[in-house]
Amino acid sequence: MSKLSRYLRMFAHWTKMLLGSSYYQLPQGLGRAFVPGRLEGYFNDLTMKTEWRGPTDEKGIPLNLREDGNTVYFTTTVVQKALGHWDKWLLSHDAKEKEAFLMICNWLVKNQDKQGGWPLWPQVRLSLPSPYSAMTQGESVSALVRAWYLTRDEMYLSAAKRALRLMFVPVEKGGIVRRLPDGVILEEMPSWHLSGILNGWIFGLFGLYDFLLIEKDLEAHKLLEDSLQTLITYLPRYNAGYWSFYDLQGNLASPFYQRLHIAQFEALELAFPEHSEVFCWYRYEFSRQMASWINCGRAIVVKAWQKLKNPPEVVLK
Repeated sequence: MSKLSRYLRMFAHWTKMLLGSSYYQLPQGLGRAFVPGRLEGYFNDLTMKTEWRGPTDEKGIPLNLREDGNTVYFTTTVVQKALGHWDKWLLSHDAKEKEAFLMICNWLVKNQDKQGGWPLWPQVRLSLPSPYSAMTQGESVSALVRAWYLTRDEMYLSAAKRALRLMFVPVEKGGIVRRLPDGVILEEMPSWHLSGILNGWIFGLFGLYDFLLIEKDLEAHKLLEDSLQTLITYLPRYNAGYWSFYDLQGNLASPFYQRLHIAQFEALELAFPEHSEVFCWYRYEFSRQMASWINCGRAIVVKAWQKLKNPPEVVLK
């Protein structure tokens, strides 16, 4: 895609954001049915993700429109819709929501590859050292263990275990774990260099947490503890003083991701009471930052400048 085309796509995306019509910028506060230590509602509220307005296949599975006009299954979109249906079912007891949730979980099982994952980046023509995403793996584990919990069908548990195994594979071997001398990072977008996208890392941790609610796994427990401790160690690097960083490359968060970070810290605070003081402090700090019009204005200007200097390669529709 030419740089001009990337700018045009980016401006169209910004317009949708400003008009409040971007599906990818829908609010994701603390899950309304979330209960720490129990396999009930999801950590973040994804119920609005059930209102997909794009194309679908014959079964109603979302299809993303790529920049070349072709449609693709982008598993992150698919699994977030599933988790939204799950929470809506818990809140409403509407059987249609349960059916929609299980239909998507069946799709996850059917489309899981031999490595236990769902390749993302080749779908949007990005060449990365790994085709997978910690965010997608974690969210898929969260959906599949809930499908097992609901039905007791071993098909879902087996798929969750396969997805979990991929979360131990290092980036350099086609996985999503980046092991550094000072810790372990779960990479949402495993690039050739350290990325450390904050929200994707946390969604990966949520998947490990959910799996451990249904089955003891020493390796998964160790990975969760190691990566959680690494996150706590790295949190100061995500604080710009007036706003949060989206990743460890110095890219500032958009207002949407600032809100998402705050909601994720609230979930972490509840899920890990032994670390609640740390997560509470960052939740409060990022909330305080966002309450300031000066900080908001500064963040928007800086973020816009960063995007103009380096427009994103891919914006899915």
